[in-house]
Amino acid sequence: MSGRSISGSQRGSNGLNAWFGAVLVLLSAFAPQMASAQAEGGARLSIATLDQEALFLQSDFGQRVTRDLESDRDALAAENRSIEAELIAEERALIDKRAALPAADFALLADAFDRKVQGIREEQDRKGRALQIQLDDHRTRFLTEIGPVLTDLLRARGAQVLLDRGAVLIAVDGVDITSAAIDEINARLGDGTGPSPSLPATDDLSGQADQQAPSGSVPTGPDGD
Repeated sequence: MSGRSISGSQRGSNGLNAWFGAVLVLLSAFAPQMASAQAEGGARLSIATLDQEALFLQSDFGQRVTRDLESDRDALAAENRSIEAELIAEERALIDKRAALPAADFALLADAFDRKVQGIREEQDRKGRALQIQLDDHRTRFLTEIGPVLTDLLRARGAQVLLDRGAVLIAVDGVDITSAAIDEINARLGDGTGPSPSLPATDDLSGQADQQAPSGSVPTGPDGD
């Protein structure tokens, strides 16, 4: 019934891996342009690289998610230890009754205890899986939100292809954009607790409504006053 570890999760990185894998396929489409590019001073890059795991774990968004889920994991582990201690005590009490009970009656109690233990184990395992699902969901949201950030960075650097740094054997200085991407993601997303940058803020909508109100109209309060 131990809590499932969530840091460095293989499942959690599947979404990022799939996205970078799709980007890797684009390399073949740009191969002719890259092959003909001249390595002149100040030439714009055709390829950029990125450490996809660091992008999540070192961003404000990823660090906040990691802290929150690690706290939940620790709470689940403490709950598991408490439940385990209670079950051990209950098992010992049941064993102490064995000599005073008919075999059939003890068998019924033992069977009920086994079913209880199994039910608790399944419930605690479900909680552990729920934490993993939360992590996967946060990573999926992160991936969705950072798409425009990475696209803008690629365009600013004149790059057409983004590769996972782990797939690159040799690269010149300036090819990796991990640090720049983290800075920009932090600037746009923060720790992920605010409104999505893809949606207008509530204050902005209110301002637009005031600007569009006919001249001479009187704003009303919640009660129409």
